[in-house]
Amino acid sequence: MRFSRLTFATLLVVIVSTTYVFVKETSTGARFRIANNSTQNVNITANWLERSKDLGIIKAGSVKPITVRGEAAMVFTMRYADGREIESKPVYFTSGTTINISISKDSVDVSYGF
Repeated sequence: MRFSRLTFATLLVVIVSTTYVFVKETSTGARFRIANNSTQNVNITANWLERSKDLGIIKAGSVKPITVRGEAAMVFTMRYADGREIESKPVYFTSGTTINISISKDSVDVSYGF
């Protein structure tokens, strides 16, 4: 009887721990890594669903991480210091995904990290 209680308790701890890790990982939202590889500072706005968020200025050569909960397509609008404006293609995101946004002199590249 004692062995079965110990086995049950161990199994319960393993199940609860695994569930906690899984739920925490999938509920943190999508992670975006925005890298400004251009030579100018860039002001960025993120637009998804009916939401819009000004991410502020990302200095040349820096990286800004953001996390967004939910599932949708996001479009980034970049305004360069010289006045030019570029929009990214829609970027699909969902909880648990990692998306790399790379801003260059004339374009925006998107890649998914796993």
